[in-house]
Amino acid sequence: MGEVFLPAAWADREPGPKHWTAGARSDDPAAREVHPPTAAGIGDGKAFLFLFGYRTAGTQDPGMLAAELAEIDDDVAVLRGAGYTVVVDRQATREDLLDAVTGRGLDGLVPAGVYWSSHGGTDGSLEACDGVRISPSDVDTAAVPAGLRLVIFGACYVGAYAPAWRAALGGHPLVAGWGRPVTLQRAVDFLEEGRESDIGLDDLIKAWLLTDSALPAPPADAGGLPPAAVLGGRIGRLRQRFPAVAERLGAGWAEHGNHLDVTVPLPGGRSHVVQVFLVDSTDPFSEGVTLCGMEADVGPVSPLVTPETLLGTAGGPGYGRVALVAGRTGVPQVVTQSFTPLIGTSGQQLAARCYQVARHADALEYTIFGIDGE
Repeated sequence: MGEVFLPAAWADREPGPKHWTAGARSDDPAAREVHPPTAAGIGDGKAFLFLFGYRTAGTQDPGMLAAELAEIDDDVAVLRGAGYTVVVDRQATREDLLDAVTGRGLDGLVPAGVYWSSHGGTDGSLEACDGVRISPSDVDTAAVPAGLRLVIFGACYVGAYAPAWRAALGGHPLVAGWGRPVTLQRAVDFLEEGRESDIGLDDLIKAWLLTDSALPAPPADAGGLPPAAVLGGRIGRLRQRFPAVAERLGAGWAEHGNHLDVTVPLPGGRSHVVQVFLVDSTDPFSEGVTLCGMEADVGPVSPLVTPETLLGTAGGPGYGRVALVAGRTGVPQVVTQSFTPLIGTSGQQLAARCYQVARHADALEYTIFGIDGE
């Protein structure tokens, strides 16, 4: 087979969608609507932007866009009644977001808030309507005005990178979003007026755009939190002890590095993975005691997760607990845990602890994200 020659110009090709002519748009300008304020108020001279980056060529994306658009009319009305100019763009591009957070193209209005909804990447990037990705490094930090108070990313995974986005936005706005995948229904619930979820878009607007209250400081570095307990674990005698425990639970298990991954079946056909390991206690009166540790991941914490959600069921009697540990992206991670001495604890008690850790994690995960696992 002969050598394949590529045109030299292909080496200079820019990423993103292909256009037949230079400077062509990848969105429809008619999909952008500007709604003037209906009354004077705290939003005078300011703008709030609803930007939807769902793929124009996606098969399911038009339905997702329609479902969200149907729930924002009340928010648009509230903002306009408080003096804000409201922009709704149904085909938002990379440039639309970068312009929104810097105020370009707003005729002198200060961008006070942005709601961006689209698909998100596991690296914290956002996908625009033409498939182009947007990352925190794309933002011109020096150009972001101090008046930007609230940025909400309705995109899977991106909430776990809120510290990076807030830093890219000059440290000015409160950044909120989903730290992992959520169902469409959970995303719509967030926008719905009178919804049953703990914190919704209307709550964030009321708290930070209808008042001039000081914004929360950026959270302390998650490095101040303890690491996940499993990182210091080992398998040891669990190889001989735990198969019988897993059998009691009807659970599958496998060795994974320094721990066992135990897939615990739950009611309704659900399941949750619990990491089981051995660790030595350093607490007073139990120094050196070998503990059987169990830890199950829930997801990143964010402004959308209230203390009531995390701790509402923690006061009842039981074996498990809810904890925050350091996350790899700088956002604290919610986990459920249990620790007990390996010696003297029966197989039945180990099974009960493993089940409760799995059940509490699964219930929290479903309450917060509306979805079972990733």
